[in-house]
Amino acid sequence: MDPVALAARGESAWHRLGLGALGIRWVEAEDGAVAWRAGPSSPVFLGALSLRAGVPAARLAGAVEGLAGELAVRDAGGSEDLGPFGFVIQGHEPWMLRPPGRVDAAPGPPGLTVAPCREPAEVEQFERSSVEGFTGATTTWKPGTVHPPAASLRVPGLTLLLARLDGQPVGTAIAATDGEVLNVGGVSVLAAARRQGVGTRLTAACLATAPDLPAVLSSSEEGHALYRGLGFGDIGPSTLWWRPTPRAG
Repeated sequence: MDPVALAARGESAWHRLGLGALGIRWVEAEDGAVAWRAGPSSPVFLGALSLRAGVPAARLAGAVEGLAGELAVRDAGGSEDLGPFGFVIQGHEPWMLRPPGRVDAAPGPPGLTVAPCREPAEVEQFERSSVEGFTGATTTWKPGTVHPPAASLRVPGLTLLLARLDGQPVGTAIAATDGEVLNVGGVSVLAAARRQGVGTRLTAACLATAPDLPAVLSSSEEGHALYRGLGFGDIGPSTLWWRPTPRAG
C-alpha cells in the first residue's frame, strides 16, 4: 500500500474505534477516497479525512456538509486548498511511518510507569491528563466527552496508555489498530513532567502493543525528533484545515 494511504488508514482506524466508543459512526466511502464522522462529537475528532493524497478539496469539504459547528478535516496529501470552501489552515503535520519491529526499552526517570487503562476510573484519569497535557487546563473538561470510561475499555484494538510518575498521572498515548496498521496518537505530557523521557516511553509502549505491524502517526513539530529517535521516518505532508462557525448575519 502507498505509505500515505497507509498512514491515513491508521488515522481512520483510530477514528472508527474512538468514535465507536461514543456511539458515533465513522464512515469510509466505498471508493476509498474519504472518511467522515456521521454525527457531532468533540473537536478532538476530525470531521473528515482524505484516505489518500490527491483527493480534491471539494470532495473533502463536501464530506462534512451535513455536520454543524466548528470542525477540522485533514488533507492526507497536504496539497489541496480548502480556503474557497470556508476553511482556514490549522496546521501542517508530516505523516511518519515506522516499519514493523520491536523497540528497545526507552529510558525514563525513576518512578515512571506506563500501563494500559484497565478500569473506568483509570480512563477518567487518562482523559483528564490528556486534556491538561494538550491544553494546559481542565476548567472546561467534562468527563467522558472524548473517552467514555466503560465503553472505551470494550473496544477491540483500542489501547489507552497512562503514564504515572511516582504514582501520579503525567502523560497519555493512544494505540489503535485494525489488524493491518498501528496508529500512534494522543501523545501528551503534563508541563511539569516534560523533557524527562515520558513521551518517549509512552510512544514505545504504543509500539509494543503491536510490534509486528507497521506504525504510523501524524507528527507535531514538538514531537518530530522524538519519533525519529524511535525509528519513524517522514513519508509526506498532511494539512489540517479548520472550519470556523459562520458569523451571524
